[in-house]
Amino acid sequence: MKINFQRDPSVVEGEIQVEIRAQEDDGIVKNLIKYLEKFGEKSRNLIPVKTTDRIVTIKYNNLIKIEVQATNLTYYTTNEIVKTTGRLYQVLESLDDDFIQVSRHSVINLNYLESIEGGFAGNMIAILSDGLKADVSRRYLPQLERELGL
Repeated sequence: MKINFQRDPSVVEGEIQVEIRAQEDDGIVKNLIKYLEKFGEKSRNLIPVKTTDRIVTIKYNNLIKIEVQATNLTYYTTNEIVKTTGRLYQVLESLDDDFIQVSRHSVINLNYLESIEGGFAGNMIAILSDGLKADVSRRYLPQLERELGL
């Protein structure tokens, strides 16, 4: 990666313009754009989850995986399971880089990933801490391998 700074007096004070040049718009470019969009935002390292009877705050480092079935979200943490309603893509936008989507219905915390094993029909299974498992679809496997440095 090559980084350059170029002074431009035509840019409005307090504003920064970033231009990304690459041969193609691949996963690295998308991750860089995502990182730059979040740069400077206040991070809390927790997710507020509204259930039927209370609001629970879940710390990122305690969250193992999130699954969705229709509009029912289930948060699996190190000490409890929290159920609510919502959309997986909205939750994924608020998470940090330790989390990765592994199927249409599941997001895992890479810090709790113990291994990846072969499953049925060509899919893989992510083995997580606390005896949890998550299906890894073929569509999301290349991105998971990149995140793991493979």
